[in-house]
Amino acid sequence: MKKIIKYVLISIGAIIILIASQFFIIRKLDRNFEESQEIGLKTTNQKPFKLPSTFLDGARFMVKLPLPSKDTLLAYCDTGGGISMLMPSLKDHPEIAPMVKKGLVKGLMPIDYVLLPNLLGNKEFPQPTTTPNFILRKPFSMVKEPYLVIPSLNEALQQKIDKMPRLDAFLGQGFFMGNAWTFDYPKQEVWVNTPIKSADSIKPNVLPLGFKKNSHGVAVYGHPSMSIEIDGAKIDVLFDTGASFVLSDKGKEYFNTEKNTLAGSFIAASIFDQWRTDHPDWKYYPESDGNQGIIEVPLVKVAGYEVGPVQFSRRPDRVWSEMMAQSMDKVAKGAIGGSLLKHFKIKIDYNSELVQFQKHNDSTLVEKL
Repeated sequence: MKKIIKYVLISIGAIIILIASQFFIIRKLDRNFEESQEIGLKTTNQKPFKLPSTFLDGARFMVKLPLPSKDTLLAYCDTGGGISMLMPSLKDHPEIAPMVKKGLVKGLMPIDYVLLPNLLGNKEFPQPTTTPNFILRKPFSMVKEPYLVIPSLNEALQQKIDKMPRLDAFLGQGFFMGNAWTFDYPKQEVWVNTPIKSADSIKPNVLPLGFKKNSHGVAVYGHPSMSIEIDGAKIDVLFDTGASFVLSDKGKEYFNTEKNTLAGSFIAASIFDQWRTDHPDWKYYPESDGNQGIIEVPLVKVAGYEVGPVQFSRRPDRVWSEMMAQSMDKVAKGAIGGSLLKHFKIKIDYNSELVQFQKHNDSTLVEKL
């Protein structure tokens, strides 16, 4: 009996050693990838391509992923988001189920995924890039083809799904890396392969973007930083097409809507609270974005324009100094989303690291795609 217990303990110890070894090997491989020059490979010499899309409240957008059967999936587009994914309910979709594969994250955590080129019926459709915080392997070799993961359904994800009119997929930062985009909010159009020339950086309506880079100067994450001006102060922010308010019952009353979510922008609590002190006349909606308040800023300056009012929701400072700082080139103090972006036709080029804001009624600045 003692021998049996001994062999069992030895076997358990060997398994633990193998798992630990795999974890550390994968960890090293992931770090090597972060320092490689393969991240966010640039797409060039392609014609402008208009993506089929639909806009929510004129200030957020979803693109339609075309399946080979000509059916489409609605994918929420979030430049400030994380991994790109399919919703768990689609795992059993008759057209998708045969494509589902099994991969590993961190060498230990199994997760389902589909290769995007196999899923899409249109080869012109842009493909997502892998970011260092979520590298998929099988088990040691990295999955290099563009993919969408299929996460397990949990309470937090279910709540997000329940708040959206329809959510089949989510496209985060990696989807936008390596490409040049046009988000035309007034016309409600989304285009890709619309670059901004480096020479245009001197134009007053063009701003530089910042990205977190490795030692080779390669952007390893796709969260763009830029700056705006409010109340005479320059504020570094995340460019965040997906920023949304999740309205409480009070919020729905304040904004006179039955919608569960609205396009928004975010600001650090320290700045939010200072605005409340300095400007008691600015409209304030307590406990309207969940348990957070929303403040209405009368005027925001961005890329030579002045627009407003723009609504910002309060977010703890640690969201920016601890969480978002991991994937950005600097500590931002907020994020600009649809409550500001809706006023513009915007070009954002992840290759030249520039963003251009344009008003359709400004004949001196509006250009063709």
